[in-house]
Amino acid sequence: MTAGGGMRSLDDIRTMLRVGADKVAINTKALSRPEFIAEAANAYGSQCIVLSVEAKKQSSGGWEAFADNGRERTGKNVLEWVQEAEKLGAGEILLTSVDQEGTRKGFDRELIREVHKRVRIPVIAAGGAGSCQDVIDILPAADAVSCASILHYNICPLPQLKQAVHDAGILVRA
Repeated sequence: MTAGGGMRSLDDIRTMLRVGADKVAINTKALSRPEFIAEAANAYGSQCIVLSVEAKKQSSGGWEAFADNGRERTGKNVLEWVQEAEKLGAGEILLTSVDQEGTRKGFDRELIREVHKRVRIPVIAAGGAGSCQDVIDILPAADAVSCASILHYNICPLPQLKQAVHDAGILVRA
């Protein structure tokens, strides 16, 4: 269980861990003060710190990392940012395509592949799942997938999703 949103201090992280979270996702605080990643990893272990990246494709090419739920520009290049965050101690990356989020048109494959090529830590794809097949298609490029609307709106119920992933030859917990 990963808790995210409003992780602004080590006390916030400790509170989430004490109430049952296994990990915490941080974004805005890390973007404004990258050393927070190292502080959090040193206090709680890298395995506990998930860098949440909200990436938006730029017309000039590449992706920019956004803060504050994808509303605030940072000027940070996503591909450089994930490498920096890994060096600072992030243990995973939750990678959300702002452009694909909520569209149900599939994941941003190029973004996920490019990030995955640059880091050794697990990359969790988020933003765009519209079907069971979208999840299956992205798993070679991502280590895990985060889904929302296909589950919330019963487009692909969890048992059906797990069965489809299993049938595609991908390991999934029963």
